[in-house]
Amino acid sequence: MENKKDALDYFFYPETVAIIGASSDPKKAGNALVKNFLDYGFKGKVFPINPKVDEILGLKAYPTIEAVPVDIDLAVFALPAKIVAKVIDGCASKNVKAVIVHSSGFAESGPEGKAYQDRLVSVARDGGMKVVGPNCQGVMCTESRVPWSRRSTFPERTGGVSVISQSGGGGGSFVNLAHERGIRFNKIVTIGNECDVSVMDFIEYYGEDDGTNIIFLYLEGFRDGERILDVIKPLSARKPVIAYKIGRTTVGAKAAASHTGSMAGSIEVYDGVFRQAGVIRAPGIDEALDYVAAFEKIWFSREKPAGYRIGIVSGPGGPGVAMADACIEAGLEVPDINTESKKRLNEAIPGATASNPMDMGDFSFVAKLKEEGPYSMMVRIMFDDNNIDIIAIVGPGEFNPEGFRDEILNIQSFCKKPFIVIWPSAGGNVEDCKKDLRNNNVALFDTQERGANAIGALKKYDYFRTRINEDVYDD
Repeated sequence: MENKKDALDYFFYPETVAIIGASSDPKKAGNALVKNFLDYGFKGKVFPINPKVDEILGLKAYPTIEAVPVDIDLAVFALPAKIVAKVIDGCASKNVKAVIVHSSGFAESGPEGKAYQDRLVSVARDGGMKVVGPNCQGVMCTESRVPWSRRSTFPERTGGVSVISQSGGGGGSFVNLAHERGIRFNKIVTIGNECDVSVMDFIEYYGEDDGTNIIFLYLEGFRDGERILDVIKPLSARKPVIAYKIGRTTVGAKAAASHTGSMAGSIEVYDGVFRQAGVIRAPGIDEALDYVAAFEKIWFSREKPAGYRIGIVSGPGGPGVAMADACIEAGLEVPDINTESKKRLNEAIPGATASNPMDMGDFSFVAKLKEEGPYSMMVRIMFDDNNIDIIAIVGPGEFNPEGFRDEILNIQSFCKKPFIVIWPSAGGNVEDCKKDLRNNNVALFDTQERGANAIGALKKYDYFRTRINEDVYDD
């Protein structure tokens, strides 16, 4: 008998896919689904199901799933709820293992829709099928090129971030924003009404998935919350779990219940359980993006921090001071540099501020440097300083952004200590240079506070891991 991981594999690594409700009309979802599978380069075979046409986008169409000459691993439905409930029976005859139902109009819409959903679940379970949805955007896998529904962002580069979202629109927006930050995904699930396979089932799956390093949850509420400690607590000692929780207020919770039928629950209760299980809750979507970026681009791409003593390197003095404030407020340390570091800096850049924060001081002298840029010089000194665990580089304004970008890429080539870049500027070519750095896996943040808080999330996770591994809790 297949174990749970084997069963859920069919959502991400199917060899044969039937799209039930495929359409030749470019305006319909059934056409977009077929097109997405073709455009994204899906590695298996796609079988459009539509009794009214012979071909869709160059693929032979079949009147029913029973007419397909091979067994089907994954069936994707783009049909109204009442029709899904009628034709789901045919999937069992083709040994379908996984079903995705994009359509709305099920339990979230009232008693009639609930009856359709109940029938869907009953037939699927009798036939040994797992169901994602209904009322969802589907799944995506960058390895197998399984695409999700009507979205415009299809990440090309495979990474270690895997997502579970109870909101199709919210999860899609997060992925779009993260993609712009250079974050690389592995798997994405938008789970909708969660009629069968639950958020917790996919968390458990990601926990054993070799391609997943970081788990991000766009969460309304847990259907089977009694499993949180059993599933997430041991998992979070190995992989960070970051949650963006919506439905935190009374009004939001009511809206969540009407949207997917989810019971959101008290945020105070969730925070308490999250602390015990080792889940890092991001207070907003910006923080969620920052936390994920920090884990992906530092924790899993460079050396894990030996500690959380921050060495700050800046051009002008004021932004460096602002970074020091942000670090202290985020619970980080900003220690003084050692005597040898001060000596080296005074010799390399006379007039520079030989302390932490470290700034370059006399810009007219710095402009004459030939062998290496001032940021690289200062980072080398911080790199060798045994008082410093993580380096924060605060970038310039809009002047010569290409030069700063190139210097950061040079630093990336030699600096083995974890480092982040804070670039509190915009306009001109700055945004293009920021994009270049993010696409080169640099942990870059727009403000001092966002960078410091992201490092603070790493520290919090380290603390959680220690507590979980020791199995010691104190509220």
